[in-house]
Amino acid sequence: MRLMQVNFFSFLHKKYREVLRVKQKLSILALYLLAGCLLPANTSATAAEGQMKALTVEDAVQRALVHNPDLQTLRLEEESAKGQDEKARLLLINNPTIEGAVSKKDKPDEEGGGKFTNYGFKLSQEFEIAGQRAVRIDVAEKELARVRSEITDRERILISDVKDLFAKALAAKKKNGLAREIVRLNEELLGYTKIKFQAGDVSGLDVNLSEVELSKAKKELLLAERGYRDSLLALQGLLGLSADSSFAIEGDLPSEAPALPDKEALKALAFSHRPDAKAAEFEIEKTQLARELVKKEALPHITLSGFYERDERRDAVGLAISVPLPFFDRKQAEEKEASAKAEGAEIRAAGLKKTIEREIDQVFNDIISAIEELSLFRKEILVKAAENLNLLNLAFREGKIGFFEVRLAQKDTIEAQFAYIEAQTRAQLALNAIEKTTGGAMTW
Repeated sequence: MRLMQVNFFSFLHKKYREVLRVKQKLSILALYLLAGCLLPANTSATAAEGQMKALTVEDAVQRALVHNPDLQTLRLEEESAKGQDEKARLLLINNPTIEGAVSKKDKPDEEGGGKFTNYGFKLSQEFEIAGQRAVRIDVAEKELARVRSEITDRERILISDVKDLFAKALAAKKKNGLAREIVRLNEELLGYTKIKFQAGDVSGLDVNLSEVELSKAKKELLLAERGYRDSLLALQGLLGLSADSSFAIEGDLPSEAPALPDKEALKALAFSHRPDAKAAEFEIEKTQLARELVKKEALPHITLSGFYERDERRDAVGLAISVPLPFFDRKQAEEKEASAKAEGAEIRAAGLKKTIEREIDQVFNDIISAIEELSLFRKEILVKAAENLNLLNLAFREGKIGFFEVRLAQKDTIEAQFAYIEAQTRAQLALNAIEKTTGGAMTW
């Protein structure tokens, strides 16, 4: 009988030590969740990711600039513009023409009869006399500058898109790790609840509730893993990677609120550095020069010809000149078209200026909201949640409150951590938007 009592008390002592051990783990895990210092779980997914080459945001940007298919296609337009520039620099825009004629003729009887051959050659070249070549070169140079600015602008947008997707992928990665830890926490909670049930401290309903919470956590983990995979696939497309390639990402989201930039300084930087604004200026200059070129093209070109003719009586060598008379076609339609294009370029440039101003207003409001939200989390929400959790854990260890009150506090802490990741993501997206809107003049 005494041996049975000893064994029974040993069993109770063992269970009591297990309970204390679980309580300690719960407190430590909860504090880790709050501080955002979660270690990745030792799972096959994280182990496989560790074997992949990790990309930083700088690596991703450089790879996208080299391998993005849309950008590669756009760069070919620069070669086309270079070809037009080479053509504009030709000394003579038209090729020379050569003409020849051969004929046979019978001689009169009084001249002895027989046959003789007449033949002649003429070489002609058309010349521009109103300075069209110089204007044509200017038009080609402005077009080449516009195309290069558009390529730079596409690079600006691509860099922003890559950084945005990278930030979202980092957020998805953090959420995935957090969801994985929540599953592990709920598994320990379920084990603890079963111990309490065996000791008669909780009912079977509490065990069922813990199992339901574990199932919910596993479902959220599946959603988090899918979200992470989707974010990597979206990033993969921008980087120009093949569908069967695998990679991981590394980096972090901002934890401190950035400094608030000056709004007027942002506008000045945007107007002076944005490549789309420069492209609009080049387009205006090009269309104005194109209109001037049309006016010069209305003036007639001179054609000079040198000829040689020979018949049975004489040889003839001479020069000829021809000038078309602009009675009907005076480039009226071309001049109207050029004027319309010049006016359209000015309207688009004015519209772009207003668009840039609206974008600056938007990103300025976004960065203000991001700074306020991130500061609120750092100074109040996370701090208060930590204090509440510590007090509840202390009360739980002293037996003043029950297990599920602590679990509710831990749930609030987890939700705060997810919300903090969202706030970090919005802050990073706001910083990316400022860099994009200012044309890369302001980076972080």
